Amino acid sequence: MKERIYLMKKFDVTILTASVLVLGLVVLGVSQAKEPAGEASGAVVATIGGNSITQTQIYDEMKLTVGKEAMANIIATELIRLEGKAQGVTISDEELNKVVGPVKEKLKTPEKFQEYLKEKGMDEQAFLERTRLLLLRDKLIEKAYPTTDKDITDYYEKYKDKLNGTLEQVRPEVEEKAKDRNRRKNTPEWMDEMSKKYQVKVLDPALDSVEEAKSK
Repeated sequence: MKERIYLMKKFDVTILTASVLVLGLVVLGVSQAKEPAGEASGAVVATIGGNSITQTQIYDEMKLTVGKEAMANIIATELIRLEGKAQGVTISDEELNKVVGPVKEKLKTPEKFQEYLKEKGMDEQAFLERTRLLLLRDKLIEKAYPTTDKDITDYYEKYKDKLNGTLEQVRPEVEEKAKDRNRRKNTPEWMDEMSKKYQVKVLDPALDSVEEAKSK
């Protein structure tokens, strides 16, 4: 699934639904790894008409249906964190609040914000952690592929009929959109470089998602 992650208008926290699946897949995998010989069928998690549904069945099904996407998310997350640490790049609480604040304001009340989180299958802590990760990714890509004045001018020239004003009048908006386009364009190449730098190897062919991780 080659979807890119965005912030604000680009910010789609439905990616966190995949994170929930990732967690489930990992937990089931760990549980299986700890099973003694002879108990490979796993713990029973449900029964239907006297028939048992086991953890192993759930894991196998999740592996087939969302395994590659789950692995892609894990790889992308780890690459972002590793490179952030290597470069000493972080996201401050102030930077985080600049993104989270408008989201809360748009939803108007704490109750609606909680409802929003519930719909996405996460709590506030998971929302904050994922947002911080996406901001870190964007900062690293912007550092590797800086948005130039030419990028900004080119964007304005392409869309000036839809913009209200001269370049100088709408520069903040244009600059942000040019940065976003620049990040999206360079994300696959950046992920490819990170995969090589940190020697990503997926040992299970069924979970080989390196190409998918590049597009995250």
